Amino acid sequence: MTWKHGLQIAYLAVGFLTVLEFIFIRGMFTWLPMVLAVAVFGAANVIVSCRDREWLPACHYILSAVALCMGYLVLA
Repeated sequence: MTWKHGLQIAYLAVGFLTVLEFIFIRGMFTWLPMVLAVAVFGAANVIVSCRDREWLPACHYILSAVALCMGYLVLA
């Protein structure tokens, strides 16, 4: 497994944990680490995808990062 696949799996896990946190906890202080984790891993995947000239996956990572954080921004 390459580090690119590792980043993709990490982003998938962070996204899954973010959804679980939003559904079950929606805590006052737990949203910030989740949003930061989504932003960090999403940005890393966007950079790797753009570096490899894979534009469609890069757009997908941007869209999914915005979608994962949208609920928190509405609540804030």
